Amino acid sequence: MKLLLNLVRKDFKRNKVITTALAVFLILSALLMAGGLRVTGAMISSVKGLTEMAVSPEYIQMHKGTYAEEALDHFVETHDYIKDSLTVKMLDIRNADLIYQGETLEKSLMDNGFVVQNNGFDFLLNMDNEIAVVQDGEIGVPVFYAQALGIKTGDVITVHEGDYRKELTVSTIIRDASMNSALASSKRFLISQSDMAEISSHMGEWEYCFEFLLKDGTSTSVLEKDYMDAGMPSNGVGITGSLLMLMNTFSYGLVAFIIIAISLLLIIISVLCLSYIIRATMSEEHAAIGAMKAIGFPVKSIEQLYLIKYSILVLAAAVIGYSAAIPFGDFFSFSVIRYCGSGSGEWMKWVFPFIGVILLSLMILLECRRIIRRNLKSTVVELMREEEQIKKQGHYSLPSRGLKYRNLTIAIGELKCRWKEYVVIFLVFVFSSFLMLLPLNMKSTVENPSFITYMGVGQSDIRIDIQYTDNLTKQKDAVTSYLENDSEIEKVVIYKNGYVQSQNGSGEWEYIRVENGDESVFPLEYLEGSAPVGSKEMALSYLNASELGKKVGDSITVKYKGADLIFTVSGIYQDITYGGKTAKAAIDFDENDVQVYIIYLDVRNGVSIAKKTDELRTILTVGKITTVNEFVAQTLSGIMDDMSLIEGTAIVIALLLIMLITVMFLQLVTAKEHSAIAIKKAIGFSNRDIRIQFGIRIFVIQFVAIVIGTILANSLGGVIFGLMLSSLGASKITMLVDPLTAYLLCPAAQLLVVFITVIVGTKAVEKYHIRDQIME
Repeated sequence: MKLLLNLVRKDFKRNKVITTALAVFLILSALLMAGGLRVTGAMISSVKGLTEMAVSPEYIQMHKGTYAEEALDHFVETHDYIKDSLTVKMLDIRNADLIYQGETLEKSLMDNGFVVQNNGFDFLLNMDNEIAVVQDGEIGVPVFYAQALGIKTGDVITVHEGDYRKELTVSTIIRDASMNSALASSKRFLISQSDMAEISSHMGEWEYCFEFLLKDGTSTSVLEKDYMDAGMPSNGVGITGSLLMLMNTFSYGLVAFIIIAISLLLIIISVLCLSYIIRATMSEEHAAIGAMKAIGFPVKSIEQLYLIKYSILVLAAAVIGYSAAIPFGDFFSFSVIRYCGSGSGEWMKWVFPFIGVILLSLMILLECRRIIRRNLKSTVVELMREEEQIKKQGHYSLPSRGLKYRNLTIAIGELKCRWKEYVVIFLVFVFSSFLMLLPLNMKSTVENPSFITYMGVGQSDIRIDIQYTDNLTKQKDAVTSYLENDSEIEKVVIYKNGYVQSQNGSGEWEYIRVENGDESVFPLEYLEGSAPVGSKEMALSYLNASELGKKVGDSITVKYKGADLIFTVSGIYQDITYGGKTAKAAIDFDENDVQVYIIYLDVRNGVSIAKKTDELRTILTVGKITTVNEFVAQTLSGIMDDMSLIEGTAIVIALLLIMLITVMFLQLVTAKEHSAIAIKKAIGFSNRDIRIQFGIRIFVIQFVAIVIGTILANSLGGVIFGLMLSSLGASKITMLVDPLTAYLLCPAAQLLVVFITVIVGTKAVEKYHIRDQIME
C-alpha cells in the first residue's frame, strides 16, 4: 500500500494542473449536491415545523358581510368529521390608510387586516416560533413586510382615516402559517384586543375567516362541498391546507430544485472529464502498463493503483464539498428560515446532504472502475505496440494546393482529424452555456410583462380588483363609468368571478372558480384549443383539466343554482392563481353570487402607465389598482429574489467550469501532441502560430457549443421550468429571453474567459523542440 501511495503522490506532483482542475470539478459537484439537499432538508423542516407549531388549519373560508352565527355553529355540530373550528375576526384596513415612514401601502397588492391572537389553533408566531404577544399600542408585522419594506422592531406604523390617527410601535415580526407566502394575497397584522376595539370604531371593514381542523382521513373537498351546499357564509375565497403548504414551499422548493439541477449537470460534466482524463492518462502510459503486466504485476494491483488515485480525489472532494455546503446551503436557506423558522427536524439538513454526497462518491468511483477495467483489457503485446495507438489517433495531411490561410487550415484540419478527442470539451462547453442561461432565462421570463399570461389572463397595462364587499356591483359600476369616459384609456374589459360545482375524478362534487368576460380583448395563449365562444363552451385551467380528466372537445357538466349546465371544453390554458384551478365560461352569475370583479385596461400610446395608475388610485378609492408588472413582481417577489441569487451563482460556476476545462484540456493535448508541436517548429511555424492554431480549435468548438447550449436553454429550459411550475398550474413555459443578455453578453463573457485561458494555457508550447524528439 505504501508503494501505491508513493506512486499516487508522484503522479499528483507530475500532473498538478489536471489534478487541481479535476478536484475542483468534483468539489463543485459535491458542494452543489450537498447544498441543494441541505436547502431541501431546511425547507421541509422549516415548513413542517411552522405548520405544527402554529397548528395550521386544514380549511379556511373567508367571508365579508354579516352571517348567522347560530347556523354556522349548527353546521359544525352536525358534521362529526370536524375536529375543531375557529372564527377569526379580521379588521380590513385600506392600504391607503396604512403609513410607514411617510409612505402609504397603496401600491401593495396585498389585502391587509388587523387581528388579535387566536385561541386553539392558527397561532401567529414571533421570530422564535413562539406564540406572539403584543401589548396595547404595539403591533406585530408580517415577515413579508419586514422583508419587502425593511420594517423592524421599534419602527412605527400609523393608521388613519379622516380625523382619526393612531400610531402603533412594531414590537415583533410575525410568522403566519396561513398567509406567510407572497402568493397569498392577504396579510395579517397582530394587535391587542383593546386597540382592536378602538380602531374598529373609527375605520376598517370586518372580514371573517372560518377555519377548520378535520379528523384523520377526511378530505377537504368533502367539507367544502357540505359547507357550500348548506349555504354557509362564503363571500370570499376558500383555501385548503394543502394549497397553503404548496404556497409556503413553492419558492423555497424552486431554489432547491434549481441547485440540484445544476449539481446534476456538474456531475455529468465531472464524469465526462474523469472518463477523458483516465483514458488520456492510460493511453500515454500504455507501454508502462504493458511492462508491469509483462513482469507479473496482477491486473488487480494495476487497477488498484489507478483507482486509489481517484478514490483520494473523490474522498477529498466529498469532505470539502460537504463542509462548504454548510454555509452555502444556509445562505440559500436564509429565505425559508426567515419566513418559517428552523423547524423541528434540523437533522434533515445534515443527513440529506450526507446521503447525497455518499451516493455521488459511489457513483463516480464505480464509473472510474468501469473505465479503468475497460482500458486494462488489452494484452501485453497490444500495450507495448504504441503504433497501434498512433493509428487510432489519426493523421492530418497538408493540402497539396498549399496553405493560403495556414493557421486556420491546419487548425480545422486537425480538428476534423481528431474530433473524438474534442467531444468532452465540446459537451462541457454546451453544459456550461446551458447552466449559465437556464436561471438567467427563467428570471427574465418571470420579469417579462407577458408572464401575466401564465396567471390566467392576457397581457394588459393595469389591473383593478374589486372584491368581497357588500356594494360590489355599485362599486364596479362607479369604476367602469369613470373608465369609459377617460380619453387616455384605449380598451377596458371586466371579468366577474363566481363559483359552480363540478364532479372531480373521484366522483366528488367540488366548487371551481369560473370567470365570465370577453376573452377576445386580452387573449391568452392556450395550451390546447381556444377561448370559449358563446354560452355553450368552457375553457379549463391546466390543473382543473388534469383533475377532472377533461380534454378539448369533451363535455363537462357543472351545477349552478341547482341546475345542470352542460358545456364543451373549448380549450386548456395555464393559470398559477387561486391554486391553479379556474375556468372561463359565459355563465350568467346572479349579482349576489359574484365574488370578485377584475378589470383590465390598456392606456393609449404615449400615456405613462405609472402616472395613470397613481391618478386612478387617487380618484377611485375602491379596490386595488396595480400595474400588471407590479402584480407579477409582488406575487412572485420571493421567487424572483431567490432566482437573482441563483442566477449570479450559476454564471460564476459556468465561467469557472469553462476556464478549468480549457486549462485541463490544453494541458493534456499539448502534452500529447508534443511531437507534432516540435515538428511544426522545425518546419518554420512560430510559437505564436501554434498557439493561434490551438485557439482556433477551441473557439470553433466553443462557438458551436454556445449555439447548441442557447437552443437547449430556450427549449429544454422551458420544459424544466414547466416541471417546476406544474404543481401551481403552468406545465408548458415558453422562455421569454432577453436577447441582449442571452445572445450577446453571455456568449461574449464565455469567449473572453476562453480567450484569456488559451493565452495562458498555450505557453507550454514554447518548451517543445525538435532536438528533444531526436534525443528521445
